[in-house]
Amino acid sequence: MQPSSPFTSLLICTRCRLAEAGADAPRPGGILHAAACRAAADDDRVRVVGIACLSGCRRACAAALMAPGKVGYLFGDVSPDADSAADLLAAARAHAMAPEGHLPRALRPERLRAGILARLPPHHWLPEAPEGVIAWPS
Repeated sequence: MQPSSPFTSLLICTRCRLAEAGADAPRPGGILHAAACRAAADDDRVRVVGIACLSGCRRACAAALMAPGKVGYLFGDVSPDADSAADLLAAARAHAMAPEGHLPRALRPERLRAGILARLPPHHWLPEAPEGVIAWPS
């Protein structure tokens, strides 16, 4: 079993833009990334990382939580504002504190309950037999 990490990386797509925005308009993903960086400036449990694309283009803005040995999450439809940045940081802190990174829906900030695009198991959860199935904790 792989040990879990004491910190969580919060990845935010910096290229996300709204469908109706022109190509020269400021990128909402970049705005969200900057807000999250400011909010996490003194947090040693969360590392905010900008990434050029999370492939959530139709559900912009996109953000992800990941850490070694923990469940990973991909969120979409995140608003590019300080409140969403604070919610992402709250979820990232909870992820960092959870031994396996499992964030039940009721424990996620309300804005992050409906916009989940993917929940990815940590590698050590993968079954050895190809016909095995992963069961999520309740």
